[in-house]
Amino acid sequence: MNIKDNLKIITEHWGKINPLKIRDYIDVGGYEAIRKFIEKMKPEEAIEEIKKSGLVGRGGAGFSTGEKWEAVKKNKGEKYFICNLDESEPGTYKDRAIVDNNPHLLLEGIIISALAIDAKKAYIYINGRYIKQREILEKAVLEAASNKFIGKGIINSHYDLEIEIFSGAGAYICGEETALINSIEGKRGEPKFRPPYPTETGLWGKPTLVNNAETVSNIPWIIINGGKKYSEIGSAVSPGTKLYVLGGAVRNSGVFEGPTGMTIGAVIDKLGGGLKKGKELWFSQIGGSSGRLVLENELDNSLTFNKKSEIPLGSGAVFVFDKHSDIYDFLLSIAGFFRRESCGKCVPCREGTFRLYEITERMKDGEISERDKEAIKDILWTLNNTTFCPFGKFAAVAFLDAVEKLKILDL
Repeated sequence: MNIKDNLKIITEHWGKINPLKIRDYIDVGGYEAIRKFIEKMKPEEAIEEIKKSGLVGRGGAGFSTGEKWEAVKKNKGEKYFICNLDESEPGTYKDRAIVDNNPHLLLEGIIISALAIDAKKAYIYINGRYIKQREILEKAVLEAASNKFIGKGIINSHYDLEIEIFSGAGAYICGEETALINSIEGKRGEPKFRPPYPTETGLWGKPTLVNNAETVSNIPWIIINGGKKYSEIGSAVSPGTKLYVLGGAVRNSGVFEGPTGMTIGAVIDKLGGGLKKGKELWFSQIGGSSGRLVLENELDNSLTFNKKSEIPLGSGAVFVFDKHSDIYDFLLSIAGFFRRESCGKCVPCREGTFRLYEITERMKDGEISERDKEAIKDILWTLNNTTFCPFGKFAAVAFLDAVEKLKILDL
């Protein structure tokens, strides 16, 4: 692993430019990637650079961005691009931070992504609770359009693009791309059967590319500097930098950029500044409420998007718990979240998350029975193996680790 500790791709200009002024972004080289794309590259060449970079989705799934672009590009006719800024994972606010600090970087990535696949319409699907961030993006879109980076004949080229900002209702399930597409179409926000995939049949039945906001924000750097250079940053299996969201018992809370492939311990110590004075590590949760629990003897695990990783990186959230934390409050919070956010499409998830929450309440009150203990094993297995989409599996992850690693129950 080749780590370039100080390299900043997304956060380079955070705090140094006024996010509400396009001129500040242009003065530090902003929108030069669009000029390079339009004046010196064919869409196929841009896609090849993204493939060469090894960039994978930063929303958690870790699918190859270049391959996804290529799958949409090969289709003929009308196409759409959607930037997924739903970000409803508890403990994760990296995409919101991008908008707060440099919305034009995100817009530039969206424009290049859409033009590369021949889409003339792009959507930004934003969490409905992000009211301030929607206002920032609306202003940024107007400024970009007035500078001819959006609209008809982008910087006097043959490219056209319209961008629409769409506010969701803040439903966690709408972070899943097919549920997100249903939401934009005015349907119930719940996942669809796949195949066909959105790359073939997506929004309004047309080929659609859906990329996470953090993923998109890497695109301008790759276009300017080349895919090969990007591929040399961080982990070889999922190159580049990552926005880590640190919270809990660490000295430094917030959003920090570091290379992929950092160990969990390095993220806590180097980015998080270690534990607060007087705190003793109990466990960490990696990737938000749907993430694994990690004990002290597992801190040497590297954080990548490798499908074989024992500890998935997910959204990049790292929450650290000290030994004074109340495990039952923690589990009740997670169980309550997944019970509330289940879309109800399938019975195992709809009923399983409800039952898990009920039992967790009794567990916190010290009233758990032997029958409850038996039921928990069945519920966790059902959520992990039988639900329509991964939501049920996500609901079981932390609870399974609490049972198996923290030994919270004598099962």
